[in-house]
Amino acid sequence: MRHVNVTAAAVILAISLASCGGGGASAPAPAPTTGVSGAANPPPLATLPEVDSVNGVATLTLQAKFDANSRPAFFWNGQEVAPTIRVHPGDTISLMFQNALPEYCSLGVISNSNLHFHGLSSSPNAPGDDVIDTNASPGAAVGYTVVINSDQPPGLYWYHAHPHGLSSYEVGNGMAGAIVVEGIGNVVPQTAGLRERIIVLSDIPTSSSFAAGEESVLRRSANGRRSVQDADESPLGGNACAPETTATPMINGAPMASIGIKPGETELFRVVNASGHRHFDLAVDGQQLQLVAQDGVPINTYPGAPTSIAVSDIVIPPAGRAEFLVTGGTAPAALISKCYQSGPTGDNNPEIALGVLANDTNWPNPSIATTQAKRIAKLASVRYSQYYHSTMPAPAAQRTIHFEEDANGFYINNLAYDPAAAPQVIAQSGTTEEWTLENDTQEVHSFHIHQVHFIVESINGVAQPNPHWIDTFDLSPEGIGVAGQLIPSQTKVLIDFRDPTIRGTFLFHCHILDHEDGGMMAKITVL
Repeated sequence: MRHVNVTAAAVILAISLASCGGGGASAPAPAPTTGVSGAANPPPLATLPEVDSVNGVATLTLQAKFDANSRPAFFWNGQEVAPTIRVHPGDTISLMFQNALPEYCSLGVISNSNLHFHGLSSSPNAPGDDVIDTNASPGAAVGYTVVINSDQPPGLYWYHAHPHGLSSYEVGNGMAGAIVVEGIGNVVPQTAGLRERIIVLSDIPTSSSFAAGEESVLRRSANGRRSVQDADESPLGGNACAPETTATPMINGAPMASIGIKPGETELFRVVNASGHRHFDLAVDGQQLQLVAQDGVPINTYPGAPTSIAVSDIVIPPAGRAEFLVTGGTAPAALISKCYQSGPTGDNNPEIALGVLANDTNWPNPSIATTQAKRIAKLASVRYSQYYHSTMPAPAAQRTIHFEEDANGFYINNLAYDPAAAPQVIAQSGTTEEWTLENDTQEVHSFHIHQVHFIVESINGVAQPNPHWIDTFDLSPEGIGVAGQLIPSQTKVLIDFRDPTIRGTFLFHCHILDHEDGGMMAKITVL
């Protein structure tokens, strides 16, 4: 029998929030652009502002408040923007977070907000990356001191809002930004000196209402399966990638962008999927992409892994990051996100055009080149991680973790998340564990665990090629057996708890955030 607590029920009934205030008025987003034909003459890709560490500390203040369209947003230095935070291994992020959002009412519970520093192997204890007990109530502020490990792999990480029950609403509307740990040129030589593009992908709901940000938990059928008759869903094999009407995919805050690249020039694209629940399956017309890092960690960090992997497209789940090389051609080429089918009852992710790669007659830009030269000069201190760059020992424990859903919500191991509950998992610092992640539903769930990375061993018994470190991974939906019965999918992963920095209590959950808000999250304590 399912166990539903008040916290999960509050999210399921969130459609009643309009009577509690704070939901905001509807504000139409720009119409979504579909198909490559829409790529003509888009504006240049926006360059996001940056906060660089100075004397080992990146200092900033972020304010969360409603924007002009009644949507929750980050404001920095008076601008509605989430700056990219650039740090080096061993640096510290000193961030003051001010919650100026209005009070939301969910079964009478006043909302708080907080931040998660996604992918960093940092302490889960306050004033660090704690999302369980650190919260800013409306009108209050909290300070974060997040220490970057001296051997943190160089790559792309990110920060985002993480209040249970409001995560999909806040992140889905854009409360997210990138973090770059410098030094990838020392680890992946072919990236050294390249022009880089920080790309933050989002999927902004057409409506600014709270309900629009929590679509999955508000669209449930009586038998516990989500209805496949909704406008943005259809059965697998049907019209699963019809044009989307409920949200607008964005690239650095715009529906489409022109990305300057000279013929023959190679650039490093550093992409974070900062959407609440959309998958992006990226491809560039007419070329193979070279994947060099995923979820912040260079591919070649794991013993025996190649320096890069040639792919025709890259699926980036919600919260995932991909860093890859793109080379300019003699003719413009479209950057697209291909149709992604997330299971018979999963969300619809139709093909869209995000931008066009076109000849950049203004490159090299002296100011950008000078900035990159300064960054390259600072890379001498970067070193390989003693944990990420070593072979994983035999697992000290093996566990099976079930991802489930029914008409009342979402669950891990038959339990909906309760902030007051004891941890579901107790792990020992200094060890590794093998988890079998079983998806007992007909839609994809994106597994994420805070503070650590993991290796995917096998999917449904099939060993995976090119194992490398990641922190977010899609669990395939149930399959159909020979007798027509549904068979849960099984993904085996090796999770690394060897770093003593991550001792404490933190979370693992589905990073399709309306699933998390609906209860698909649990605590883990590393002793």
